[in-house]
Amino acid sequence: MTKAFSLNVLKWLVTALVLLVLLVPAAQAQLLPTSQSELSIEYTHSEQKLDLETVRNLSASQWSKLESDRASFGYTSDEYWFRFQLENKPYDRILHIAYPLLDELTIYIIQPEGVRTYQMGDTAPFGERPIPTSEFAVPLPENTNGEIYIKTNTQSSMRLPIAVRTEIGFFETQMNRRIAEGIYFGVLLCMAVYNLFGFIASREPEFGVYSLYTLFFAGLMLSLEGLGFHYLWPNSLYLQDKGIPIFGSLTFLTAALFAYQLLELKRYRYTWGRGLMVMAFLSAISLLIAIFASYRISIHVLLSLAVPGCLFLLLVGAYMWRKGFVYARIFTLAWCSLLVSVVANSLGYLGVIDSMFIQRHAIMIGSGIEILLLSWVLAVRYSEQRKERLLAEKRYNRELAESVDERTFELQVALRELQDVNTELEQKNTEDPLTGLYNRRYFQQHLDRELRRTLRRELPLALLMIDVDHFKPVNDTHGHLAGDQILQQLASLMQKHAKRAADIVCRYGGEEFAIILPETDLQEAEVFAKQLLEQVRETEFETNAGLLKITLSVGVISTSARIFDNVDELFKAADDALYAAKHDGRDRVAVQ
Repeated sequence: MTKAFSLNVLKWLVTALVLLVLLVPAAQAQLLPTSQSELSIEYTHSEQKLDLETVRNLSASQWSKLESDRASFGYTSDEYWFRFQLENKPYDRILHIAYPLLDELTIYIIQPEGVRTYQMGDTAPFGERPIPTSEFAVPLPENTNGEIYIKTNTQSSMRLPIAVRTEIGFFETQMNRRIAEGIYFGVLLCMAVYNLFGFIASREPEFGVYSLYTLFFAGLMLSLEGLGFHYLWPNSLYLQDKGIPIFGSLTFLTAALFAYQLLELKRYRYTWGRGLMVMAFLSAISLLIAIFASYRISIHVLLSLAVPGCLFLLLVGAYMWRKGFVYARIFTLAWCSLLVSVVANSLGYLGVIDSMFIQRHAIMIGSGIEILLLSWVLAVRYSEQRKERLLAEKRYNRELAESVDERTFELQVALRELQDVNTELEQKNTEDPLTGLYNRRYFQQHLDRELRRTLRRELPLALLMIDVDHFKPVNDTHGHLAGDQILQQLASLMQKHAKRAADIVCRYGGEEFAIILPETDLQEAEVFAKQLLEQVRETEFETNAGLLKITLSVGVISTSARIFDNVDELFKAADDALYAAKHDGRDRVAVQ
């Protein structure tokens, strides 16, 4: 590896170690004995729901002594009761239950003056808690003594770490824990945003998938720690109940897609890639179960997927590492750290390992290292791929430069041929096939250009609309061929009559024609039209039916007489003039 590569490795490992050093003491501070005295806790459980009076009347033989102040019974549907004696102290204390995933938690403080009851749990809105913390805590004012009963049931793992702390001890524990959580979630947020920017900049899909993976993992940890219910969704009992299986399923779904993208299994090993797609499919099924099924079912499905899923990702990484894939080394190390934490956490939730530290903090520490390592390998991979693309681009440019000369001549020839074809096509698109004059499409475009030029330069523009009188009887009597011959000769005559290069003669349609006369006022246009009519009267048109004569009706308009804002107004005025000429007897010029 290069020196820069090694320095990057060192930098990221130091960051991970610093995170670990900061998290562990803060997490351990949670577990230090801050109680003022050892608690002698007894417990009992029942498949049925019991009330306080029934539980108080149970015989001593029905109670069992708790070996420590941290109860752990795995997943169970039984209702558990705990009791202990609270000594009188001349200062305020707090009863602290440092486990956020209890569905129902009821605390009874029995004193001579009566029973104080606190009902909590994550099936009740967060705002109802007497002390706003992500776990459960109730105040014990000074001189509080008597017997305390705790009732709880949950679909999650039945764990109850019970401590009676001084106010200072409780808030120090909370402060240390918030610092550790702030560092941890700050790292996750930074990695998510960093990789999101990487996706925006590079458009590499693995950056986007990894950013989602980090966000979903953060959601999972927020649900596990009760912080999401505390800060993000305090009024959403559904999300509090379903958060762990939903975010957990999304985490494994994006993890499978990320590994598929990062290790390029589609290119190197299709079988492993298909296995990751199966894992993604199972994660999607787990997500559906999490959304619609009960928590007890969905959490067992998720835990059943977690350990084999991590093992499979580890096997994929190890295989690619053995094949010499450079990124697989760091990928495998990252998943090793997470796998150990997930296995330990799963065993803790299932009640196999009785350790609150492992259950509460194993995934936080393992995932913190894993997130950093995977983000680092993404950055390294992108850097290496960028270098490869630059080298490939240089090679391509050299090859392109070598072939450009021989291609240039062929391109020029092709361009000339294309230009000729385009010119011919453009001419055909604007030319009337019968008369060779400009067609209606060209007339409309050119008239619009001329009118804008006229308005801009304040020059006159004249327009003549022309119609052959009684042309239909000519076609009916002498045939369409004779009619076409007349139109062709008439077009030639009008082109000769319009002597200036700027004068445009168009066939508007059928036996209708239009002549555009730039820089021509109304008097000049009228003279032009009358001369044209006289010339047409005197002309005998040769057809296969013999010599035939025709007359024209002409409507004349010019901007020198009126101001026109647009082409439609100008054309309508000329057309109205033509209609007036035909209405007044034809074979004449009408000026509008």
